[in-house]
Amino acid sequence: MAKTPTAPRPSQSDAVPASDDAATVPAKTRSKLLLFGAPVALLLVLGGGLWFSGALSGLMGGHKPIRVSGPVFIKVPEIVANLNVTDGRDSYAKLEATLELANSASAAEVRHDMPRIIDVFQTYLRAMHPSELQGASGTYRLREALINRVRIAAAPNVIRNVLFEELIVQ
Repeated sequence: MAKTPTAPRPSQSDAVPASDDAATVPAKTRSKLLLFGAPVALLLVLGGGLWFSGALSGLMGGHKPIRVSGPVFIKVPEIVANLNVTDGRDSYAKLEATLELANSASAAEVRHDMPRIIDVFQTYLRAMHPSELQGASGTYRLREALINRVRIAAAPNVIRNVLFEELIVQ
């Protein structure tokens, strides 16, 4: 087998660039990318930081906080009522309560309906036996019954709860 002569391979140092423009094109695009891309990226990072910190909404006028009115409490005058007993003894209940309203808009109307609310409380208390008011379950049943009756008496106003300040049964 005879060896055929091959042409010598050029080394990388022997290679001559085709033109100077071909070598400088990537360098020009990199410099343009840095020149325009870096400020855009910096603005995006700064804008995102300001947005999440809340400083940007303050500069742009932002939203005014919505003022939500909390519950309103109206005190019911003290009620003393005799209870329904069959053994001839006198038994009384003393009740001091507060009404919890959903908002302040209906407070004036509920105050106007207070005589009706007091009448509902007294009528219901007079129909109860002393044994029905004993213990936590008796207090709970009284509260639920009064809430239902007050909601009817004060309709269309929203009564959330009846809070007992004092409940004494003798």
